[in-house]
Amino acid sequence: MNRASISSECLDPELADHQKFSLWSEQMEALTCCVDITRSDDRPFSASMQWADLSDVQVSRFAGSFHRIRRSRTAISRGPNDDFCLLFHRGRGTFRVNQAGREAALARSGAFLGSNGMPADMVSDAPFSCTTLTVSRDRLLSLVGAADDVLVKPLDERSPAIGLLQRYIELVVDLPGEPHDPLLQNHVGTTLLDLTALALGARGDAAQNATMRGLRASRTQEVIAEINRSFASAGFSVEQVAKRMGVSARYVQDLLQDTGSSFTERLLERRLQHAMRLLTSEQGDRMKVSDIALACGFNEIAYFNQRFRRRFGQTPTQSRR
Repeated sequence: MNRASISSECLDPELADHQKFSLWSEQMEALTCCVDITRSDDRPFSASMQWADLSDVQVSRFAGSFHRIRRSRTAISRGPNDDFCLLFHRGRGTFRVNQAGREAALARSGAFLGSNGMPADMVSDAPFSCTTLTVSRDRLLSLVGAADDVLVKPLDERSPAIGLLQRYIELVVDLPGEPHDPLLQNHVGTTLLDLTALALGARGDAAQNATMRGLRASRTQEVIAEINRSFASAGFSVEQVAKRMGVSARYVQDLLQDTGSSFTERLLERRLQHAMRLLTSEQGDRMKVSDIALACGFNEIAYFNQRFRRRFGQTPTQSRR
């Protein structure tokens, strides 16, 4: 885990405020993305920053006597990157951000997701105090495919995931730098990514992995993979999955219940979705509805029609291309 701490208090006390500010800003830019900072002239310059890099994610806590930070086009040209940055407002007063044509005003403990790849303007009516989490665009999009949709939208600070993520960032920032422990670093980085995915509304497998990290997560994915492989077999059952995995049927049921869907519900949904794809495909044009039902694992056509209409609001025939 790479760590750094920079503070105006460590600078030569004989330097003028503008010199201290210039030196501190240079050190900050060497660690994080390049920004244009406007310091407050009505008070002595003071600033600090603690930073930690965990390979896939970086966290920081910074504060100072400045009231505006801009990720201008000039700053982007000095240090181009398109990482996502999740920011928590820790200071007094109101924190305002403008990016991508969107504006938001945050009270203390408010949070938003921004992008380093686009110009941004952040203003506070009190001295800045924030914690941040930075993650590469590709890495975050692999967890939260619609991350761009929530840019600059205030996140729900009442969300348990948001609150836990904020506290965990603070904990990580304060972790001692030595001794270096690769296993701990990997665990901390994974936990930060999991919490970030949940805080930003991850769905599907990403959310399941984030909430059930470890053996249960891998076992759950194994069950889901078995359903995806064998759903078209009319005799496919939870007992078959349990036998293949060497576990009990009850254990398989418990794993899936943790995801919010039972084995029966997941199996039915997989079959219905496949039926819909066949009905709306060229291949399905050449098949009878009854043949499609059988190809998706349904033994009874009447039951298939009933479940299909309940799921999609129309009959299989009406769903044809």
